[in-house]
Amino acid sequence: MKKKKKIIITTIIVLALTALWGGKTYLSSKNTFKTVDTAEVVKTTLIQSVSVSGNIKALESEEISLPSGQKITKVLVEEGQEVKKGQLLVKLDTYDLETQLKKGKISLEMSKRNLEKLKAENSAERKSLENAVTQAELALKSAASKYEDAKVKHEQTKKLYEAGFVSKSDYDNSQSSLKDLETNFLTAEIALDNAKNALADFDNRIYEQEKQIEMSSTELASIEKKIAESNIKANINGKIIKLDAKEGQYPAEGSNIIIHDQSKYILELKVSQYDSVSMKLGMKANIKLSGLDKIYEGHVTKIAETAIVETSTNSSSKETKLLVEVTMDNADEQIRAGYEADAEIILVEKENSLAVSFDAVKTDEQGNKYIFVVEDNIAKKRIVETGLQTDLEIEIISGLKEGEKYILNPPAGLMDGETVMTTGGI
Repeated sequence: MKKKKKIIITTIIVLALTALWGGKTYLSSKNTFKTVDTAEVVKTTLIQSVSVSGNIKALESEEISLPSGQKITKVLVEEGQEVKKGQLLVKLDTYDLETQLKKGKISLEMSKRNLEKLKAENSAERKSLENAVTQAELALKSAASKYEDAKVKHEQTKKLYEAGFVSKSDYDNSQSSLKDLETNFLTAEIALDNAKNALADFDNRIYEQEKQIEMSSTELASIEKKIAESNIKANINGKIIKLDAKEGQYPAEGSNIIIHDQSKYILELKVSQYDSVSMKLGMKANIKLSGLDKIYEGHVTKIAETAIVETSTNSSSKETKLLVEVTMDNADEQIRAGYEADAEIILVEKENSLAVSFDAVKTDEQGNKYIFVVEDNIAKKRIVETGLQTDLEIEIISGLKEGEKYILNPPAGLMDGETVMTTGGI
């Protein structure tokens, strides 16, 4: 009886050890499985974008400089006030300008009268000067004709003298007569020049008087313009964001009034050459401002024709950038010119696209792109064709179906057909 009991106990111990060893073997085998994270292939909207930071500015603005030499007599608006185009903002003192204008008008009138008097009183003088020019021209013509005839006759006399047909006395008389006529000719030329100069001097007096009247008229127009501009008006609709004007004071140098049209804002961006080549007018943009939860909408409205080269503040490296403007489509009262904003410019947007995580796609030695799918805890290599890539996802054109389970970031050495343990167990 004791022997039988001993055999039973021994058998139980052996079975227990066998079970324990088998369990350890199973656990050991199970622990060799690679643990993987998985996800399902889904349809989604893929967006390829570029993110750039920039500053907001009003699409249209006006800066009015205040003259430091004119006292401000009236300020009709306040900083922050909405104004309309043509609305009177500030009045400047015009007393000195109006005094200058009155004096200038009197001076101009006197100059005009002097001109008329000069023309009337000297008409006879001018006619006399014109006659003098005419007479001098006739005298010169006569002297020139006589001088030319004398030169011809003297040449003939010279030949006859050399041939012995005329006396030396006749030859000397001919030569003396030629010199006298030459002197008369030169004198007539001088007389004509003097007559012309006298006429020109007379005309210059009238010309100078006419120019003086022209200058006076220009000065008066400038004064009238300054008087008109002393009533400073808005040239655009908008809000006054700066007003350097106080009644009874002279504006300091650089004082101005700035108006922003707040119906439209733009975001000025400096985009890298790499990103700018993909941008086109009309592309949508999502705009985010620090401190505001709202996402504003916009679109690209301007792309510069010429790039700029900037030097990094932290190094001597240079970077080529392109200026891009994004117009905000739904700006509200929270927007301020000068605010910094981040813009996500949508380069490509595809709806209902099959997509997987970027890290799930690998490339084999043959250059094929593949993904491991999981079927009954077996990792299976699947060749795929990819499309649009974003920072986080890749479009799958062929090779996968919606709802299939795939491995996220497959572990190194994972083989096709290998048993895997997904997160949470087999």
